[in-house]
Amino acid sequence: MSGGSLYYYRLVKDASQSAKNTYTKDMSEYEILGQKIVISKSDELELAGFAIQLVNEKIKAIQSEKPLLGPQQTAVLALLEIAGSLVKDRRSMDEYRKQLDERCSALMLEVSQVIGKNASAQQQAV
Repeated sequence: MSGGSLYYYRLVKDASQSAKNTYTKDMSEYEILGQKIVISKSDELELAGFAIQLVNEKIKAIQSEKPLLGPQQTAVLALLEIAGSLVKDRRSMDEYRKQLDERCSALMLEVSQVIGKNASAQQQAV
């Protein structure tokens, strides 16, 4: 082997080892319906763990209710149930925000009126 080939081999070996280190650093592997999922962003690992647990729970519930469904149909139903819950929660949150905004506006109006009355009373006292 020539000196150039040996150098190339070392570069490839070093690059391969570096890639392996990058792959194993800050990564977690999960499984959904027998498929392995690798999450690589460390700041999302905890969130991903909760999300995958939720998905797996939905899938198990659907599989126990409808055992004849295939994995793709089960996954789609789980996705739809989770999306439906998300839409419902967003609607509830939007309604809550609307009510909160209305209450805050009413309270701000009352505070402004009280401040106005106090300022008026102070001017009359002078």
